[in-house]
Amino acid sequence: MKTMFRNHRSVALSISALLMVAASPALAHAHPIDLSAEGFKSGLLHPVFGLDHFLAMLSVGIVSAQLGRERIWTVPGMFVLAMIVGAIFGIEHQAWPFAEAGIACSMIGLGIAIATVTERVNSWPVLAMVAVFGSLHGHAHGVELPKAADPIYYAAGFLTSTIIIHLLGVSIGHLFTKKWALDVPLRHLGSGIAGMGLMFLKLATW
Repeated sequence: MKTMFRNHRSVALSISALLMVAASPALAHAHPIDLSAEGFKSGLLHPVFGLDHFLAMLSVGIVSAQLGRERIWTVPGMFVLAMIVGAIFGIEHQAWPFAEAGIACSMIGLGIAIATVTERVNSWPVLAMVAVFGSLHGHAHGVELPKAADPIYYAAGFLTSTIIIHLLGVSIGHLFTKKWALDVPLRHLGSGIAGMGLMFLKLATW
């Protein structure tokens, strides 16, 4: 039992360290604006190099796999639909108060979800949370969209990237929930993502 505890603690520390290393280049500005965004490639890469976006989208996929059954598809689908709605508002330059803080909170909320949800929980609160957070991420993308030389291709790029990141999260969640020994490290990962969200929230509210 003590050996198992030490192993879990080691995994948790390793995950936290990896997240800290990954975050270090992005902490200077949690959500950089690419003024030279051009076409599909820029849209494809934006969520990948925006750590706040990447971890939130990855978390959506992981949570959907933890919930299981048809929710593997409905939860990410809700995020994508809400993101499109939010992007429309962003394109129209409609300012949303505390948008950056909301994106940071999405990491906190989704990280906590990874650490706590099971197949037996009611999925509606998760869907509602994902819808709100998806709209915030979409709004951030929408604000940047008019700066792109090819807005349609840029939008197609970040939608494609979002779906790929979701699928990666689903794969991770599916793999880690199949074995009890891997479920505990997955919960630690959720706690680490929530902790990263707190760091981004602090930056967003400075």
